[in-house]
Amino acid sequence: MPKEKADPDKPDKTQPTSGEAFRECLEALNRNLAEGLRTADRLQRDASRLVQESARLAAEMAEQRREMGRLRDRLHRAEDSRAAREEELRCAHEMAERADRAKARFLTAASHDLRQPIQAAALYAHILRGAVGTNPAAREAADLLQASIDSLSGMLSGLLDLARLEAGAVDVAVTEFRPDTLMRRLAQEFRASATTEGTSLHVHPCGVAVRTDARLLERILTHLLSNAIRHGGGDGRRVLLGCRRRPGAVEFQVWDDGRGIPPDARAAIFEEFHQLDNPERSAAKGFGLGLPLVARTARLLGLTLDLRSQVGQGTVFTVTVPRADLPPEPDRRLTAAARAIAAAATSAAVAASPTDRMRGRRVLLVEDDERVRHAMTMLLKRWGVRVTAVGSAEELADRLPRLRSRPHVVLADHRLPRGQTGRTVAELVRRRWDVPVVIITGDTAPERLREARSIGCRLLHKPVEPGDLAATLDDVMEG
Repeated sequence: MPKEKADPDKPDKTQPTSGEAFRECLEALNRNLAEGLRTADRLQRDASRLVQESARLAAEMAEQRREMGRLRDRLHRAEDSRAAREEELRCAHEMAERADRAKARFLTAASHDLRQPIQAAALYAHILRGAVGTNPAAREAADLLQASIDSLSGMLSGLLDLARLEAGAVDVAVTEFRPDTLMRRLAQEFRASATTEGTSLHVHPCGVAVRTDARLLERILTHLLSNAIRHGGGDGRRVLLGCRRRPGAVEFQVWDDGRGIPPDARAAIFEEFHQLDNPERSAAKGFGLGLPLVARTARLLGLTLDLRSQVGQGTVFTVTVPRADLPPEPDRRLTAAARAIAAAATSAAVAASPTDRMRGRRVLLVEDDERVRHAMTMLLKRWGVRVTAVGSAEELADRLPRLRSRPHVVLADHRLPRGQTGRTVAELVRRRWDVPVVIITGDTAPERLREARSIGCRLLHKPVEPGDLAATLDDVMEG
């Protein structure tokens, strides 16, 4: 059947009415509004959290700024404290340097001022011993006086050396050298004292070069030999100075077959003034300074010092020194004819003593200490020397133009009035004559020796033994 046409005036039940559409729009609007409210509530909560987080972060940042301020304050205080500590350290360092300079000045002054009267006493004692003749009582008194002066001089030298080591005022000059000549010379020097003690002294060099300070090594061996002869010798006993080769080193050893050292005393013997067998403090047995000087000198040089001893059998002190590689020495052997010529020349040279050869020679003496100047003048005149003596560089400058004859040698104290020195004397005299100059000083600092060598002068240390003085004057005048 044909479909019926729709009647436009008749309502269509399939299309919503206007009320329904309104309700649907209203519901959709309500839903959107509810969703918007929920979104707004969520955003409000998020905003609230953001506000709280911002407040927390602001609080943390404020706390961090306060902490940074505290750290900055601590840093400033630390910098101020560090600067204060640096200033304290600088002041302490300056005080230590001033103390070291004061010690050096004291040691120099003490060395000079204390040696001056000893030098005068030694010279007068020597003159006295030559003047007493054969009178036994006078000879004994003169010998005892000389022994007392020697004892005082030895103690003073030991104390000053110890003080210089403690103050760090000892210079070290490390060189490479062969110690055989040094060892033989020491054995020769100690042979007389060993014989007096009833001890036989032997030396065994090893022909190996070493690397150390030769002057300080000689002091170490000198003290060890003196100690061995005084305390380990006697009654036909033996003392040996020898050396042994070791890999990269040489061991210098001083042996004795004496009474030995008990184990509980081996540390104490290196303390000042400590002696095992001298309760009566006899000066003939030393003063207990030799081994402390050995220990401190070895420590200064970085050498190993070792002690082995057995009670009743003896003692050996060992000093280990680095080896050096020096080329072998040239063959110094002489032919028979050369030995004969050398022997004849030696015999002719020793036929006359140094004092005999100095007779008629002229010595210009510059010494500010009146006692030493007078004693030195007396001694030189007893040797037949013509002496011109002055007390200062100014007096020398005044006398020099009036001197008619050139002196054979100038003998000058190092330390003179108004800051003048032996160098001043040498320069004054050498403006007129080329004369050998011997400088005498109580200052044992190595600088004195270097200074004397730099101006071509010999150096002697007070108190000077008359024999050493005569040998030196004879040597420079012959040269």
